[in-house]
Amino acid sequence: MSNSPLTYEESFKIRSSEVDANQTATLPAICNLLQEVSGNHALELHFDITDLQQHKLTWVLHRLQLVIERFPAWRESVTIKTWPSGGDGLRAYRDFRIYDQKGNTIGRSLSHWLILDMESRKPHRIPEEIRNKVPAHSSHVLSPDEHTVTGFEKADASESFHVRKTDLDLNLHLNNVRYVEWAMASHQGKNKPDNIDIKFMAEASLGDTVTASFKSGGKQKYFQLKRHSDNRILALASSK
Repeated sequence: MSNSPLTYEESFKIRSSEVDANQTATLPAICNLLQEVSGNHALELHFDITDLQQHKLTWVLHRLQLVIERFPAWRESVTIKTWPSGGDGLRAYRDFRIYDQKGNTIGRSLSHWLILDMESRKPHRIPEEIRNKVPAHSSHVLSPDEHTVTGFEKADASESFHVRKTDLDLNLHLNNVRYVEWAMASHQGKNKPDNIDIKFMAEASLGDTVTASFKSGGKQKYFQLKRHSDNRILALASSK
């Protein structure tokens, strides 16, 4: 762990449940590790989800950008370093670097977070006590340029999923990583994507049916998740 309270490091050994047939970690598995590390660091800084819930507020992931330079192998150890990296009145950034055992960078990620009022389900301004603990501005490992993916009607492939109790997170809605997992399930290519830029736009709840769709745009791949009951787009993603 870093000496600075604003940076946090944690190491993991890649487990068999986190790899695919090629014996390398899946993209959703990496997302799970990022989620774990960010929560553990927020706990140390005294503004994790359980702290916020005491004030009827909660963290929600608004957007995740992730680039993998090399997928770690089964039983390989990786270290993830993370730090809060600024934001504005409504949005907070968190950066990540993923290292192998030799200290080489094998992945980078930038996450965009919002605080949600648990009763109104609307965004809430970042509390001053949190803003005072983190830098107002910081450089990022990936550019936070705006996400420009739009929805689409005609898909190359799609698959539907039913939201179960085991798919829910601490906020009782569909876990962020399930969005990534289901998007990847709709992908029909031979090679798994080594990057994703996903924007979470609406919640899915227990019992909902979600359709994940994939569309190829040449070198660019597009993903869309919709709720079946009202055709609402829940998430949009792209991968190069």
